[in-house]
Amino acid sequence: MGGSARGRAATALGVGAVLLALTWRVSPLPSPPMYEGLTTPAEAYRYLHPPPGLESKSPPSSARASVPLRQGLSPPLDPATGEMPPQAQLLAAQDSFALPPGTTAVVASIVAVDPPAARPIGGDVQGNVYRITVTAGGTALAVRPGHTVTVVLRGPAGIPTPTMELFASGTWTRLHTVPLGALSGDSSTADVGTLGDLALVGSAAPPAGGGGDPFLAVLAIAAVVLTGGTLLTLRRHRRAPPPPPARPRRRPPPRGR
Repeated sequence: MGGSARGRAATALGVGAVLLALTWRVSPLPSPPMYEGLTTPAEAYRYLHPPPGLESKSPPSSARASVPLRQGLSPPLDPATGEMPPQAQLLAAQDSFALPPGTTAVVASIVAVDPPAARPIGGDVQGNVYRITVTAGGTALAVRPGHTVTVVLRGPAGIPTPTMELFASGTWTRLHTVPLGALSGDSSTADVGTLGDLALVGSAAPPAGGGGDPFLAVLAIAAVVLTGGTLLTLRRHRRAPPPPPARPRRRPPPRGR
């Protein structure tokens, strides 16, 4: 292995260590988050409709999870598509969704769909449009007022400053987007109070071609898994009630002499 490859891998590992330290510091857990080692390089982006000059060897995967209620509330959810790293993922804490009477389980679904005819606000759709829903008994569930859920989307490599947008009720809405960068598989996150069709949007098409440094690819997958797991952990514990204060011990009365 050449010196330049070792240098790039070391730089990527250093950035990953910084991300790990930052997420650990804001986590309410008493110990740092752990994740398993990954050895599979990041696969090429899977398009539902490949742009001219590109092709996908496999169609994009989907995700579906039926999860029973927890303590009568909507359960924590973390469905993700099957690519490495995932191209779409939903992270929701417990009690994020309003439930109709008689609900016993919720179904979370992620599937790539045809893009709407309306053009997004910030340019062109880069990658796929994903329809993300949470339902109960076939009825779409709304995010509870004052709550949000997190969506993570991975786009094709090389999109400059991507923005996540939501298409719902016939209108695109630009979301506050946090890009995780190339070291996280070109993934971005956004918190949303409404689910619908979501996509990464950019003003320039991604460059053709594929491949890349396998060392950075492995670190990219690790960063996405770590970030997704930490976000879900933070959401699960964000609204946890504080522990009751410790009761002071009473001293026994002095014995008589």
